[in-house]
Amino acid sequence: MKHIRPTDPGFFIARYAGKAGICCLAALLAALAVGIEGEYLFWWMAGAVCTVLFRTGSTLGRRKIYALILLALASLFVSAAAIAGNHAWLSLGFIFILSFICFFVSSMGVSASTLGIGSLVVSLISISSPTDPAQAVLRSACLLSGGGISFLVNFYLWPFDPERALLSSAKLAVEDMGLFFDSLCIRIKNPRVTDETLGYLSKEAMTSIRRYRSFMESFNIDPLKGSAAKGGPGLFYFALIRLFESIVGLFNNIHFSDNHPEFEAVRDLFHDTAAEVSIGFEAFSRIKAGQYDRPDLDKIFVDIERIQEALLDMGAYRRGDEVRDKFLDAWGAVYELKNVVHGLKDMMVLADERFRLGRS
Repeated sequence: MKHIRPTDPGFFIARYAGKAGICCLAALLAALAVGIEGEYLFWWMAGAVCTVLFRTGSTLGRRKIYALILLALASLFVSAAAIAGNHAWLSLGFIFILSFICFFVSSMGVSASTLGIGSLVVSLISISSPTDPAQAVLRSACLLSGGGISFLVNFYLWPFDPERALLSSAKLAVEDMGLFFDSLCIRIKNPRVTDETLGYLSKEAMTSIRRYRSFMESFNIDPLKGSAAKGGPGLFYFALIRLFESIVGLFNNIHFSDNHPEFEAVRDLFHDTAAEVSIGFEAFSRIKAGQYDRPDLDKIFVDIERIQEALLDMGAYRRGDEVRDKFLDAWGAVYELKNVVHGLKDMMVLADERFRLGRS
């Protein structure tokens, strides 16, 4: 999956733009084939452009539904606007009401806002060139025809599910976080792994998470939309951030055993437990055909409790300031390791829901 390594989703955006151009070209060829020309050709192409320009929805199925809703609304508003344009006060009232509706629906989320803006744009174009009711109906028919052809090419002849690109980007983000976490595991027993190296891996993981958000935004999906009660596409993005924050917290406390032999037993337990956690990162990054072997992470909590008991049995918090500080670092590292396990579990559950993953 390294072929989508660029720091921005330019490859997918370029492919998306090319696909939109082909949809419009197919609509244009169909219009020329049936002899559509002049003003009607404009509205034919307006429908095709609306379908690919004002696309929204977090899944392929939702994008189909929203595209149909947009075509239906646009065809109605185009006719109404063309008729209202014959009367000055009626046209002003129509624009005011439609603008108010668009302003209102923008508070309902990105999808509703996109549909509202698309309807407003075609309505403003139509109202600027008023005509009689019969011609207005023909405008709507041309808009529906051009939009319908673009819809068929976009969603049936060349479908492109945004979830595939998002899943690939999510896998890379988890893979980079797993590499960061594995390096921390090595650092526990090998102080020669420098903080500069770990800092670089931390930046790479953060870049991957930002890339995932960039993919969401490029598909017109709100990365901040989501709640525990109602769900939403943003929940998985939040889970990635929480998991990354836990790993960074572990990084900040990983030096607890440096130059302190009394912490060797705890260090060995910590290293073995962290190695088990690494299996979770590895399993998710190997997703194939929508399936993966999810490891049982619940047993790791028992190992973490064993590390905490070993720390308490040492009594290091009673041995002076320096050893007590190391004890606090060790306790913080164990706490963050527990948060990593919780974050990994939550991330996998949300990934199953977000991408409809199965288990092999």
